[in-house]
Order: sequence, then structure tokens, then C-alpha cells
Amino acid sequence: MVFTHGSPSAKVPDGEVLLEVAVVLPLADIFTYRNSHGGAPLALGSQVVVPFGRRNVTGFVVGHAQASVASTGKGVREILEVVGAGPALDRAVLELCQWASSYYLAPLGEVLNAALPSGERASAARRVRLTGPGQAAVAEVNPSGLAAMALDAGDRAFMARLKKARTLSLTGIVRTSVAESSRVNFLVERGFVEIADTIRGAKRRRGAPDENTNAGVAQPEPHPTLNACQRDAFTALLAALGQGYATFVLQGITGSGKTEVYLRIIAEARKRGLGALVLVPEIALTPQLAARFRARFGDDVAVLHSGLPAGERAAAWRRLRRGEVGIAVGARSAVFAPVCDLAVVVVDEEHDGSFKQEDGFRYNARDVAVMRASLGRAIAILGSATPCLETYRNVVLGRFTRLLLPVRANPVAAKRPLPPVEIIDLRRHQLGPDGLLSPPLALAVDQALAAGEQTILFLNRRGFSTFVHCMACGHVLRCNDCAVSLTLHQARGRLLCHYCGRAEPVHDTCPVCKARSLEGMGSGTERVETLVRQRFPKARVARLDRDSAVSGRGQLEAFLDRVHRREIDILVGTQMVTKGHDFGGVTLVGILQPDQGIHLPDFRASERAFQIMEQVAGRAGRGESPGRILVQTYNPEHAAIRFLQQHDYEGFVQDELAHREEAQYPPYARMVVLRLDGTDAAAVREAASAAAARARSVADSAVRVLGPSEAPIARLRGRARFQVWLSSNDRGKLLTVTRTTQRVSLPRGVRLEVDVDPQSVL
Repeated sequence: MVFTHGSPSAKVPDGEVLLEVAVVLPLADIFTYRNSHGGAPLALGSQVVVPFGRRNVTGFVVGHAQASVASTGKGVREILEVVGAGPALDRAVLELCQWASSYYLAPLGEVLNAALPSGERASAARRVRLTGPGQAAVAEVNPSGLAAMALDAGDRAFMARLKKARTLSLTGIVRTSVAESSRVNFLVERGFVEIADTIRGAKRRRGAPDENTNAGVAQPEPHPTLNACQRDAFTALLAALGQGYATFVLQGITGSGKTEVYLRIIAEARKRGLGALVLVPEIALTPQLAARFRARFGDDVAVLHSGLPAGERAAAWRRLRRGEVGIAVGARSAVFAPVCDLAVVVVDEEHDGSFKQEDGFRYNARDVAVMRASLGRAIAILGSATPCLETYRNVVLGRFTRLLLPVRANPVAAKRPLPPVEIIDLRRHQLGPDGLLSPPLALAVDQALAAGEQTILFLNRRGFSTFVHCMACGHVLRCNDCAVSLTLHQARGRLLCHYCGRAEPVHDTCPVCKARSLEGMGSGTERVETLVRQRFPKARVARLDRDSAVSGRGQLEAFLDRVHRREIDILVGTQMVTKGHDFGGVTLVGILQPDQGIHLPDFRASERAFQIMEQVAGRAGRGESPGRILVQTYNPEHAAIRFLQQHDYEGFVQDELAHREEAQYPPYARMVVLRLDGTDAAAVREAASAAAARARSVADSAVRVLGPSEAPIARLRGRARFQVWLSSNDRGKLLTVTRTTQRVSLPRGVRLEVDVDPQSVL
């Protein structure tokens, strides 16, 4: 349906072609505009600036219509500007975004905007600036006006900051501080500041290099000989290449050579002049995989991820769009890359949760990648040692074809079984004096050091102490804006909130009882690194997590090179050490505290715990020497631990699927969560109750409505949070109920966001 938005005075000549525009606003409607700028009709996917109410906003052309189709009697407004010399998005990506908008119930304009790299987007921003009276009030030492006299010190400080900056982003103010947002409203009402629209065009940096041109010429790598299982997988993929859509699950144990299979089938596609898209779950993995691809394909590789400067990313995107490069390698958002003649779509580590975008336009890049292959009649390859249960279920139902790689690619490692997993029952083995390593694990580390071999100690928690409390009164230091405890990061001398980023100095005294008895509790990777250095003073110890100093450009690659050169004896890390790394010298892996992940209030907790433990276990014994894995746990009977001990993915999946089917959790049902938040907890609770009532009023027995309930993290960034969960075996009915519930009337200041196929319950 076409919706018209314009002034009543505008008239459209009969037969004039109108433009259907998806504006970059949280609105589901498509609006009609006319283009009087002359020339050929604008192509679909073109980026434009249009008037919307009293504002100017950006949008995308998504259709054409004759004037008679859009006759509403109100007239049609004109577009203000066309951004760029051609369409921002090609037909294939435009079609993919239209599907994603429909599937994820997301505004089309916001989806299309998310498909572009930041350097290619025209941006409409609302900015705050001083008015004439505001300028005078800031300059006046003793204000005489009654309105100016109402200003307090905080108002004057804000206005002074605004005068120095000239303008400030309204969105940034709202997201950063509730108090400053209220202050802006107060100052607008009194005429001291105003809010104005600004439009910035897409950045066109001539000559901006991408990561390929900066990387130099990669050294060619020899093509390893495929083993029998790899050959069978490659043969099946080759037979499907160019024959239409198909999805394959390349399930291979860690170290089985999945990447080599990717490289071989992509090489065949490039010989035919066809393109390829490769997705990896985290930015940290992109440089390593990109290096392997450059070694094989030279400059025919474009890298796309949010860690690149905007100019570089846009330059790489444009090279793909022009067909100068045929292979795109990147993280989640690269699923929208403009690859020409796309024939192969690879999702490596397809089970990884980071493929899900958790804010804004909430999509799962794995699922979008499969649909992109379907729309483009390409083959999709989902690679993993531990495919997610939804993927496994699609194999069972015959939607996907599974290809197995059951042995390691290294000929020496292939001759022996996977490293044994030894369970250390902490109910029987006391932790050592450091409270970290049990005697069996400490002895194993000593033995590895004596043999000149490397060790990985895995703990999926950052920081030094997971929380700080007062030994005198029991008070726990918490984030003022989020319902979570602050984490002590000792090296930085800060208490950090891992959700909103709030930072506080380390306190000397308890803020409640004033006693000097604050103590950090729980262990993070920073504490593990410190204690390991003390326990093994001659060992070369390093840490790899998001807080360690390896996040700058080139630093991660240099760090990993040190591991490969065996300049590090003990590597302590979070999930950053679990996947994508092939360290031939690692023979010992210690998993320190898996229990905390197993018992999260999430129906996927067991699956994720098994996957991450199997991944980190796979780092051991990949080279010439055999490996071993030691797991310290208080719950050796838990299914994730029991099946890990035998590296039994199939057994774990069957056990977990039985529980999921009984509870009607995915993959046996589809789920949608409605997340409501706002600064007033009572208003949010009331809105959540109204949303749940609305859902129940239209749902039949095929759709379950759960809630409303307070979110496990009840407050985030100063906003109270409630949830309503919907589930059903009938996706059509589920979406009908969701769409109806979306239209519930909300109190001022309360937001409702829809998350289709949610991956987090928090």
C-alpha cells in the first residue's frame, strides 16, 4: 500500500511518476513523494532527502507509482535532494532488505539504512543549539530577564558547553543522560535553545584505501592436500555450484579443515566469474581469515567490519559494488555487502551468538545469509563443529544437507582420537591457595611448561573481580543506571559496568557504612592472569580478552603471531581464544568455571556452554603432540559436562532436543519477545500489562502469551525493562498477534521493541 505525506496545496499532474520512499524513521509505512528535479526516473535503492512533517529526513526509493494510484486529495510533497550519482543499494540487496523488514517486523527505512556502511549513508540528525536569547543569557553575568533568572548552575554549565561546541546531538544527549534530556526540554520551553535538523551527505573520500591495499601483497600459501572427507564435501558443493539454491551444513570437528573447503569452492566460483560472501562471528577473527583468503586470492578480497575506519570500509564496499573485487569477508553486517553475481555464501562458526544484532534492527546474520542465498539462487554453507539446534533441526527436516568432517586435517593429529577430557570434581578436589587452580590442573600446567608446550586457561568473564562488596555491611557496589554489579578492572583502576560502560574510580570506603572493608569477589580473566603469573613466575603469561591491549589495528595479529612463535607459554582468555585459532603448540586446555555459564536463566544456556567448551577444547592437540583438556566443575553430572567428556555432540543434541520439545522451545516453536522500557518503572509495567492483554485478546490457542514480567536485568542505562513473550508453532499466527500488539497505545516515554527469534532472555 502507498501512503501519501504532503501539503494539501501540492498538485500532481496526471500520469506523473511518483516515488515510494521508505524514510529512516521507526515507521512501518511507505510514503509517496514526487521528483521535479528532471532527468530519468530515480532507480530503486536511490538515497534521498525528503520533508517529513516539520523535519527533513533521509530515505530510500523503494517503488514507483502513477499519480492516480496515490490520489488522496492532500497532494504530494517533493523530494529535496538525491544523494549520490546512482542507487545506494542494488536490486539484490534491496530485495533482501524488504524480506528482512517483513520477517523481523522492522521499519524498512531503518533496515535499508543498516545495509549501508556508515561512509555511504546520508544522515539526518537533530541537533541542539543556542538561540539568540540563549547566547545573551550565557554572556550575561547578572541576568535581568525573569526567564534567564530561572536558570540554575547546571543549566548555565550546559549552555556554556553548547556555546563552545556550537551544536550537540540530541540523540547523544538522550542516550547519555536522562537529566540532560530533561534540561534540554526545559531550555527549549524557555526559548534559550532550539532543536534543528541537519543532513549530511554520504562521505565520498577519493582514494580512501581499504584494508586490502594497506595490507601489501600476501604471501601465497601452498594448497594442502584434501583428505577423503574434505574431498567428499568439496565434491558435493561443486556439484551444487551454479545449480540454484541449496544450503549445506559443513559439520567438522575442530581442526578438521573447514576453511580449506571454503577456499576450494570459492576458487571454483571465481573461475566462473561468480562472487562469494564469507561471514565470521567476530571482528577479532576477520583479520586472520582475511589473511588466508588474501594468500589464496590476492587483491580479490574486500574486508568489511565495524572496526575499520569509515572511509576504508566505504572504499571496500564501493569496490565490491563496481565488481572490482569478487570476495567479501566480514562480520555480521557484511551480509548486506554488494557482491556481484553472488554464488557462494559462507557462514563460519554459524552457531555463534554474535551473529545476532541485539539492538536497533534486530536480525540474525546467519538466517539473513541463508535467505540471501535463496533469493540469489546461490549455495549457502554453514560451518561449525557444534551447529546450533535450529540448524540441526533443519537438517533432520531435509531443508539443509549435512556434510561431515569427522577427522582433523593435520595428518599426524588425524591418526589419534580427539584429546581426552578429564573432569575435576571440585566437591572432592579443593582449589589451591590461590582459589583458582585445583592440584590436578596446577600439576598439568607444570608438566606442560616442563615439556616446552603451551597452555590455554579459559574463563568467560572479564575483569579482576566480578563484583565488589563490603565485608562489614554486605553492600554490593552497583551501577546507578543498570541493575547489575560493577566489575573491578584493577589494571585500569576502575569499576566498570559491562552493559552501559559506566566507569567509577575504585572506592576506599563503603558508600553505605563508610567502613574501609571493600573486597573484590569472584574471578575474571585479569585476576586469573595475575594469579597465574604469581603461581608460575618463570612462565610467559598473556591475556586475550576485550580489555587487553590488543584491540588496535595490527595489534591482534601481532599478538597471535607471538602465540604461534611460542613466545607465550600460558594464554588466559575469554571466548576470544575459543575459535578460529590454530595454535600447534597448545597441548593443555584448562576450563576454570563453566558452572556460571551453565546456570544462567536462559533456555539456551546449556547449549551455549557445551558449544563454547567444545570449541576451546578443540584448541588442544592440533599439532604434532597430543593434547588434554581439564574441566574444573561442581556439576560433573550436568549434560553439557557429561557429553563434553566424550566429545559427543550428537548425544548432547538429542538430550537437549528432548527437553526443548517437551517445553515447546525453539526449534519446536517460534518465539517473539516484546521489550518495553522507560524511565518510569510504573509506566513501563502498565504498558507491558496493556501489551500482554492486547496480545491475549487476539491470540487463539495456537499462540502462547507469557508475561508481562520484569526483565532479568530489570534496569539498563537508566531505563526500567519489562518483557512479553509470544510463542507458537504457527509463524503466521505469531506474526499476526505481534503486529496487532505493536499498535498498543504507549504512555509518553515508553518504548516497545520487537525481537523476532530472540537469542537472549536478559
